[in-house]
Amino acid sequence: MIIGLIIIVVVLLFVAGYVLFTQKYLYVHHSTLLTSPVDSLQEHTLQLEFWSSWLPWALYDESASVLVNQRNSQSLNGALILLKGQHLGTLSCHIEQGDDPKLIRFYVTSDHFYLNPIQIQVELTHTEGQQTLLNVTASSELNFWHRYRQNTELKQLHSDMHLLLIRLKARMPTSRDASIHFDVQGCRTLQNVDAVTRPFIVNDRPMSMKMEQGFRDLNTALGPDNPPAGPRFALYEAANLSQHYFVGKLGIPIQCFSPCEAQPEKITFKGKYIGLKYQGSYQHLWLAWHVLHTYSRLHGYKHAKQRMSLEVYETSPRETPEEENYITVLHLPIQ
Repeated sequence: MIIGLIIIVVVLLFVAGYVLFTQKYLYVHHSTLLTSPVDSLQEHTLQLEFWSSWLPWALYDESASVLVNQRNSQSLNGALILLKGQHLGTLSCHIEQGDDPKLIRFYVTSDHFYLNPIQIQVELTHTEGQQTLLNVTASSELNFWHRYRQNTELKQLHSDMHLLLIRLKARMPTSRDASIHFDVQGCRTLQNVDAVTRPFIVNDRPMSMKMEQGFRDLNTALGPDNPPAGPRFALYEAANLSQHYFVGKLGIPIQCFSPCEAQPEKITFKGKYIGLKYQGSYQHLWLAWHVLHTYSRLHGYKHAKQRMSLEVYETSPRETPEEENYITVLHLPIQ
């Protein structure tokens, strides 16, 4: 009898704690200022054949196909966009409101990508200075047994909606984001490299400033007799975007080494890595990592967290002043 009462009390305490310390609501809002006419943007939202160019989910599965079902050729209301892929599964976009050029509302349902239906709203509003603001809002409600996943689902939704915003803004021909491109390069082993390195920790200042200073110090230590033998790179031991905390090494490849202040070492890459080539500014580089992590998860790859991730700056500020032309290759270690 007493044991039964104890079990009941423990269960009640667990349920009470679960209710108090977990959340059921998901809400994400992103916005960006548009500096050019929105005619081309509305063209890509009011015609269903253009939707696949800015919806983010096909990036995660190269086998995904897009099917469109529009009951009324004069209206988007009630239309359906279906994405089906071997790894993505089935993901449906049910358009609830689509005829207003300044407001689109649709629901996203999937068999396993999201736990619950997501309501997404894309809206054009005006600031006090009569500038146009592009807003993307997403919301959902988790059922009772999924509330423990709230943080994970919110992170995924936050990144997916930011990706949607950037890809939609990129449909404007004058947008600096028009050249953004993500290209997953598959799995392979990496060649070892001789390089000079220096550790870095970023937690309190803009990351690009910290890294540029680190690379300048490395170049100074190498001196004029040791030109780089390849693009600069960064190895990440730890990365926490929400807390802006990054730990790792900066490196410059070398070949024929002359004595100087820097000490060379051999960087050894064990196991396999899955890669992604990203073109665009460093401002959105974190989205490239999001695409790569999501792609890897959907394709059944497991992140080997005991090994360091790698960024290779193939085209950087040293080669071009145009941020949209930066090319960075990401390598994620997998088991």
